[in-house]
Amino acid sequence: MSSNTTPYINIAFPLNVYAHSVFLEEDQVDYLHYGLFKPDESIYQVQIAQQRSSDLVLKYLPEAPCRILEIGIGLGTTASILAERGYSITGISPDPYQVAVAKERVPNTVNLECVSFEEFSAPEESFDVILLQESAQYIDSLLLYNKSYDLLSSNGVILLLDEFSLLSTTNLHMLTYNLAQAQRCGFNLSEQVDLSKPAAPTVDYLLWVIKKHHASLVADLALENGVLDNLLIALDEYKQKYHNGSYGYFLLKFSKKQDLRWKITTATAQDKDAVKTLFNDVFQPEQMSDALWEWKYGQERGLGVAAWRDGKIVAHYGGSLREIHFFGESKIAAQITDVMVSEKERRVLTQRGAFFLTAATFLETYMGYGAKTWLGFGFPNKRVMKLAKILGLYAKVGKIIELRWQTRQGKPHLFTRIAHLKPDNNLIVNELWNKMAEALRDSLVGVRDWNYVQHRYLLHPQHKYELLLVTRRFTGEALCLVVIYRQEETCHIRDFIGDLKYIPEAIKQVRRIAANWGMRKVHMWITENFANMFPLQDAEQQDLEIYVPHNVWSKSFPPEEIEGCWWLMSGDTDFL
Repeated sequence: MSSNTTPYINIAFPLNVYAHSVFLEEDQVDYLHYGLFKPDESIYQVQIAQQRSSDLVLKYLPEAPCRILEIGIGLGTTASILAERGYSITGISPDPYQVAVAKERVPNTVNLECVSFEEFSAPEESFDVILLQESAQYIDSLLLYNKSYDLLSSNGVILLLDEFSLLSTTNLHMLTYNLAQAQRCGFNLSEQVDLSKPAAPTVDYLLWVIKKHHASLVADLALENGVLDNLLIALDEYKQKYHNGSYGYFLLKFSKKQDLRWKITTATAQDKDAVKTLFNDVFQPEQMSDALWEWKYGQERGLGVAAWRDGKIVAHYGGSLREIHFFGESKIAAQITDVMVSEKERRVLTQRGAFFLTAATFLETYMGYGAKTWLGFGFPNKRVMKLAKILGLYAKVGKIIELRWQTRQGKPHLFTRIAHLKPDNNLIVNELWNKMAEALRDSLVGVRDWNYVQHRYLLHPQHKYELLLVTRRFTGEALCLVVIYRQEETCHIRDFIGDLKYIPEAIKQVRRIAANWGMRKVHMWITENFANMFPLQDAEQQDLEIYVPHNVWSKSFPPEEIEGCWWLMSGDTDFL
């Protein structure tokens, strides 16, 4: 068969492969979704199994007439059946070629639109049912449930059949998180049917039929070399994940409830003003400017979950992407930033409260195995840490202390000198960071290269930091960089970058130069586990009751693996 005789060539990959392979084998294609096979049924009976899946959908739908929005129309077969049974159908898909095929199959009473669910628009309460067969996995869960809540009538339902991850976050939604987020967005789970065993043979069928028609598929669909082989590898991985219980296939039915107190959403750039308003209310007299928001969350650094009430954000759990070295391996972490709840919403300190809902949703969405970030870190105080531990969100893996020294006047040192970093010496920062990274290869530490230093300190919209370079007096060799912030009579050391063996020399030099500036004290934050790297003989240690948390809510490694391993200083915060 030549490519100009198949109607599936332009459908989005890999659905074009699935559709055309079934067509080559069966001479007919009605559905693009999984089939549901009986225990002893042959995998070659795929059309019967697919029809069984559609029949199951019909079983769980309310009686006609009612208004259905079908998200992901496939080839239009389900929409046609529903229309024939008296349902009012609107079907949407972002794939114009899929829509074109469906239009040839559905009656004129079916309204088809070529649009994604994200871009779809309709008046509130336009539908009684929202139906998704293997399309929910492509939509952000919060967006799906929040938008569905608005689109559905007061007694509306969501009915979906889809694959889910059961053990960790992957390219599929995690089932437990999905169920929790549906509930937070205003839905009660009324049906949950595990269809994993009857659905799994569909993968076996696809592996068989694609291998059988490999040559024809490559020719008819004009596929590049290796594309089909890679798809077969991916399908074989799917097969293994169904076999070992990592993936599952479920029917879920949700009913809209009426007592929705908060609307839980991801926080985006469009919510900047609302986030600023909450920040200015919670942390007054501090104020968040546009520049400060951009510094924290701009250029796609920001992560956030918000709780809304009456059109205002009343709770926010924010984070910013931060590259770290995790026992020498590069990882992306979430630096927790603005965790805030408006005063009126703070009374509920349980798993029904605004703090928990935003925090748990943030952790589920952004953190853990397979998620956008590997882990997170922050600086909660004793009260917040205790609450988060009670709610099952965090475990403590470290503690922040403050070391305080008196300044000490003296003559310039014989072997080293300290001076402000010259603008053309930025490459030195990368060299110093590499030495520090090597020294901390058995620890967790945020990357401190020039790009980070420039953004964190030199481009800060509110604070003026100073970069002091300690060098050998006679050779000019750079030993370490110290970032300081002057505040009245106190010199705050915000950061250290370099080989850790030069820490004592750096502290001596800072104490001396601060004294020359007329300052009396030098203060510095450090994780308690690294305090012994600093000169303690004449230092005062202050317990700040600030802790290093580790996410234990979403799927991740146990806190015991990193307890006492973080290198964190006050420069790792977003607020100092």
